[in-house]
Amino acid sequence: MKLEGKVAIVTGGARGNGMAAARALASEGADIAIADICGNIETAPYQLSTRQTMDSAVQELKEMGRKALGIECDVRKASDVEAMVKQVLETFGRVDILVNNAGIAGLEALVDMSEEAWDDMLDTHLKGAFLCCKHVVPHMIEQNSGKVVNISSVGGLRGFGMGSHYCAAKHGVLGLTKSLAMETAEHNINVNAVCPGTVWTDMMAGLAEHFGMETADAKENFLAGHLFKDREICPEDIGKAVLWLSTDDSKCITGGQIAVDCGWTARAP
Repeated sequence: MKLEGKVAIVTGGARGNGMAAARALASEGADIAIADICGNIETAPYQLSTRQTMDSAVQELKEMGRKALGIECDVRKASDVEAMVKQVLETFGRVDILVNNAGIAGLEALVDMSEEAWDDMLDTHLKGAFLCCKHVVPHMIEQNSGKVVNISSVGGLRGFGMGSHYCAAKHGVLGLTKSLAMETAEHNINVNAVCPGTVWTDMMAGLAEHFGMETADAKENFLAGHLFKDREICPEDIGKAVLWLSTDDSKCITGGQIAVDCGWTARAP
C-alpha cells in the first residue's frame, strides 16, 4: 500500500467529496482523522453534516481496517483548529497529509449579499485552509515531509454569476496553494489543489432544494458547462485526484492544480 503508516487529516470529511477523499486515502493504508463542523452555518441555505454523519464515516473507515478518528471542528475558528491538530498528534503521533476540503456553497447576487454571508464563505474556504496549514505545516517541516491538498473549484479558475463570494474564496485557495508551495519545497512538502466541476453531493442537492429546483432540472443547469454530456463527476473522482497528489506518484508536482471538471474550464479564456 502506498500510504501505509501515513496519517491524514481531511476537513469537511464526514460526507461528499471529503469522505470520498478519506476513503481513497484509507484504501492505500492511511489512518484518517476527519474534522467536520457537525452542525449548520446560518448563511448556508441547506443542512450540513451531523455528528451521526461523521460517526458513520469513521465507522466505515475502521471497517476498512484503518485507524480513524472524528473530531468536531469549525475551521473558521483558530482555537478549534489548534485543538483538532493537537488531538490528532496525541492520537496518531504525526500528520503526513492535510486535505483542506471544508466548504459551503451559496447562490446570491453580490448586491443582495449580506456581510455575514461573505464572511462565512471566505472564512470557511480560505481562512479555514490557512488555519489548518498554519497548525499542521510546522509538524510537516519538522519531519521534513508532507502533502497538502487544497480543494478549490472551477470557481477558482473562472467566475460565475451569483457566486462572487464563492469564486473569490476559491481563487484565494489557489493563491494560497502556490505561495505555500514556494515556502515549503525546501522541506520536502508538496502543496497542490484539486478543482472539481459540479459534483452532485448532499451539498448540491440541498442547494437545489433550497431554490425549489427538481433534481433533474438542477443537474441539467449545474452540469451545463461540462463538455462530457454522458457522464457525471462523482465524489470518488475527486477522491482519486486527492489520493494521487498524496502519494509519491506525484512527487515532482507542487504549486499546481488538477481540474476534475469534464472539460468545463477548457473553454474559459
